Amino acid sequence: MYTTKIFLFALVLSFLAVGTVLSFAVSPALAGEAVQLITLKGESGTISPESVKLKLGTTVVWYNSGPGPVKIDFKKSIGIACSVPVNFFADLFGNYESAAIPVGGTASICFIREGEYDYTVKRMVKKGTEEPLEVRSTGQIISVK
Repeated sequence: MYTTKIFLFALVLSFLAVGTVLSFAVSPALAGEAVQLITLKGESGTISPESVKLKLGTTVVWYNSGPGPVKIDFKKSIGIACSVPVNFFADLFGNYESAAIPVGGTASICFIREGEYDYTVKRMVKKGTEEPLEVRSTGQIISVK
């Protein structure tokens, strides 16, 4: 019985040691990722900030704090993203569009090509109703080396 307790203690201790080593090995890579937050506000379709200049490899995260779901549509082909886009889908030509982003939801995409990428945000329903809105706002991502 004493041997079993020592074995279990050694097993738990080894799991803790391996977990600690792995966490130090992974965290520098995660800490080095650049992220830019864009907030989508209100029925008026406010985008904050409207224009963002960022370095290649930066992930842009859109957060919907408005009263209803929104959709984001890029007017220019982004091409290939550096990681799997969240809540976005693309056609064969690299034109991205988001699915409906609910209130409190996010969508994100990483930019790896230089360029100016204009996008449109469309508020989908009016607060407290099922009535669709045609509120559109535009924003811009400027990706540089």
